[in-house]
Amino acid sequence: MTDLKTAPSRRVKVWDLPTRLFHWLLVIGIFAMWFTADVLDRLSLHMAIGYALIGLIVFRLIWGFIGSDTARFRHFIRGPGHIISYLRKSDDSVALGHNPLGALSVVALLLVIMVQLGTGLFANDQIYSEGPFSDYVSERTQDLLTYIHEVNFYILLGLIGLHLAAIAFYQFKKHEPLVRAMITGQRELKSGERVQNPNVRFAGLIAFVIALLLAVGAWYVFSYQPKLLAGWLGLH
Repeated sequence: MTDLKTAPSRRVKVWDLPTRLFHWLLVIGIFAMWFTADVLDRLSLHMAIGYALIGLIVFRLIWGFIGSDTARFRHFIRGPGHIISYLRKSDDSVALGHNPLGALSVVALLLVIMVQLGTGLFANDQIYSEGPFSDYVSERTQDLLTYIHEVNFYILLGLIGLHLAAIAFYQFKKHEPLVRAMITGQRELKSGERVQNPNVRFAGLIAFVIALLLAVGAWYVFSYQPKLLAGWLGLH
């Protein structure tokens, strides 16, 4: 057997197809949300894309529990000790999936996007567009959630900027092509590098179908049955 220390560069699978599709669809969706609202001023289309993104986020949350190892939250969400250990790491080992710093970025982005989508459901521009749940809260609450929706967007932009800066750092400073890995699903190991977690398991078709059906169900309910959903949530 060839020693990993002397082995030529090789590729290992890191990301499954559902995780990669989620990532790029989210990128497209966030851009489309901004473009339809701030450039086209098509708020009906803006809201339709928002419902699709809710379904997408539901998929990712479910996939974080039943999906492939590298996509599961328990695989990459760690405490401060792991972050410090990662920053001090000096060997040639690599962990497949998100590193502890990348995990912070993922969690922060998911939370901020959920706030953006959630507040949008109650937002009201007081002219001709309102979220499907705006009638279930007071005008004061509408104004507050609309304000949060607007301010949170700038927080989202800031996190996206940090995320892009981190990708550039890993690409040009550490020579780790993260974007290519998220496209191909594979990571190239350099000569001498070893994998800390070589026994990564990838989810099967049943797990994907379950997550997909629940995501489509969430999209359908938010898009076509808001009154039914409001009843489930106890909104009156």
